Amino acid sequence: MAGTVEIREVRLSPLASGRLERLLKDEGDSVHAGDTVAVLNQPGLSALIEQRRALADAASTRTAEILAAQADSQRTANDLARARVLARQGIASPQELERMESAAAAAAARLQSVRASVRESQAAHAATEVTESIRDELTLVAPADGIVLTRFAERGEMITAGVPVVSIGLVKAPWVRAYVGERFVARLKTGMAVTIHVDGYPGAPFPGHITEIAPRAEFTPRAALTERERADLVFGIKVAIDDTGGRLKAGMPVRVEIPLLP
Repeated sequence: MAGTVEIREVRLSPLASGRLERLLKDEGDSVHAGDTVAVLNQPGLSALIEQRRALADAASTRTAEILAAQADSQRTANDLARARVLARQGIASPQELERMESAAAAAAARLQSVRASVRESQAAHAATEVTESIRDELTLVAPADGIVLTRFAERGEMITAGVPVVSIGLVKAPWVRAYVGERFVARLKTGMAVTIHVDGYPGAPFPGHITEIAPRAEFTPRAALTERERADLVFGIKVAIDDTGGRLKAGMPVRVEIPLLP
């Protein structure tokens, strides 16, 4: 049966809005998984990150102060406990006890204040991480090896979150779209091995297997088959090509040979 080679297309879009600052790949360029394709920028984002980092660093430097406040609070609490015992024995004066109570209360208040700074430090670190994650989302990276098919934007354009900047064709994983007649669909199953023949490579068939059989019938595409077959109901199938070595290109017509089940 006749079929056509297809490739999967991935559209790279930022998850945050920004201005397209650099476009490192153009149409027709090859990319590898992990390559940076485009970089966007938000005005003032870098300054905001540095500001939040400074706040986080300043808050985290109070660790020594926290330890000192804890020690002071514990010391004054112990002194107060001893003073109360001495006061009950008539050794410590009421004024001394009052002074100890004031000192313990002040130390406890200072400890609470310093502990609040720890929460401020944690919040500052979290804010820094959020801002840095926004910056990371403005860098578009190729998810797999392929070729840049289309460029949708130019440098300097403002790109909204979710709007594609480029599309990448995963040329190393082509597949075949073909159609099988209604009378033959019951003799197919997913996973079935097939053979793919290409005019450009006579005598060198490509192995493949059926990965999907459409659950709904449709009319044969007019451009695909003969006039007699156009009125027939068919089911679309997808065929994965096991190994092409990059030789099959999108749009190539092929012939799929399927050993039908009995």
